[in-house]
Amino acid sequence: MGSNSTVHAAILTSPGLGHVIPVITLGKCLIAANQNASVTIFAMPSTSQAESQTIKEATTAKLNVVELPPVDISSLVDPKAAVVTCLAVWMREIRPAFRSALQDMACRPTMLIVDFFGTESLHIADELGIPKFVYVPCNAWFLALMTYSPTLDKEVEGEYVDRTEPLKIPGCRPVLPEEVADPMLDRTNQQYSEYIRFCGEIPLCDGIFLNTWEELQPTTLASFRDEKLLGGVTKMVPVYPIGPLTRPVRSRSGHPRVDQDLFEWLDKQPSESVLFVSFGSGGTLSYEQMTEMAWGLELSQQRFIWVVRPPTTKSDAAFFTSGNGDGDLSTYFPKGFLTRTSGIGLVVPLWAPQVC
Repeated sequence: MGSNSTVHAAILTSPGLGHVIPVITLGKCLIAANQNASVTIFAMPSTSQAESQTIKEATTAKLNVVELPPVDISSLVDPKAAVVTCLAVWMREIRPAFRSALQDMACRPTMLIVDFFGTESLHIADELGIPKFVYVPCNAWFLALMTYSPTLDKEVEGEYVDRTEPLKIPGCRPVLPEEVADPMLDRTNQQYSEYIRFCGEIPLCDGIFLNTWEELQPTTLASFRDEKLLGGVTKMVPVYPIGPLTRPVRSRSGHPRVDQDLFEWLDKQPSESVLFVSFGSGGTLSYEQMTEMAWGLELSQQRFIWVVRPPTTKSDAAFFTSGNGDGDLSTYFPKGFLTRTSGIGLVVPLWAPQVC
C-alpha cells in the first residue's frame, strides 16, 4: 500500500469483543501506514457494554464504525449450538445487509477485508471490482492448520483426537492430536463443517494479512511461499506478515486502580513464579468448575493471577457478552477463599493486561 495512494478499506468483523478489537487494531495500522487511508468497519450490533465503549473510543475522522442491522438466527441453529456455528451462520445471514451498506456508501471502498468467519462475503468484492483480503489475527502456524484442514478432512478417517500419530502439515511442525482447533474435536458437529468451509474459502482472496512477523515464524511463512508445500494448497495467495499488532496497555472497564495494583503486586513476586489463569473473552466456567478451580489453586500454594468472569451454565455463554458487569467476586468462590489466598494470589474481574 503506497504511502501516497488514496485507500478506503472496508472491513467486515464478526461479532464478539475478541474479534472487534483485532479488527480495530488493523484499521488503525492501515491508517498509520498511509496518511491518505481511511477505514470503515462494519460490525454486528454490540452485545456488551465493553464492546460498545471500545467501538466508541476507536471512532475518528478516518476510522468509522457502521453497525449493521441485527439478524435473527434462532430458527437456523440449535439453542445449544457452539459459538463457531453461531458466528458462521450470523456472518452468512448478514451478507445482504452488508452488500447494501457497501453499495450505499458515498465514498466507495477501494479494498475489502474480512476476518476468517466472513469469507462468504469475499465475492461481494468481485461485484464491486475491488481487491479482497482475509485478516487472520493469529500466528502463522494456526493459519497453516486452518488452510490445510480441508485436506486433512479428506485424508484422515475418524476423529483427529483418537489418532496416535501427529497430523503432518507440509513445511510446518506437525500438529499433535490434542493440539487441534476446537472445531476439529468432533467431526459430527456442525461447527466442524462450518470450520472446514471457511478454511477452504480463505485461498479465494487476493492476500492474507497475518498478525505475525518474519523473524518469529520464518519456516512456516516460507512454506506458504513454496508451491511444493503450503503454497500449493493456498494457490500461492500472498501472505503478508503485518505483526505484531498490539494494543497499548491501558485500563479496562473503568478500573485503572485494578491495573496498577496488579502490576505492583506482580513486581513483588519472584521471577517466573506466577501462574496466569484466563479462559479468554468467551471462556466461562460453571459454579462447580469455579469451585474446583479455586480449591486447586489454593491447595497448590502456587502464586497466581486469575481473571474471573461470572459463572454460567452454558459453554461459550460469555463470548458475545464479555465485559458486562463484574458483580461481587466473593460470591463465586468457596467461603473465605479470597482471604486465605490474599498473600499468594490476585483475582481480577473480567480482564487483565497481558503485556507490562
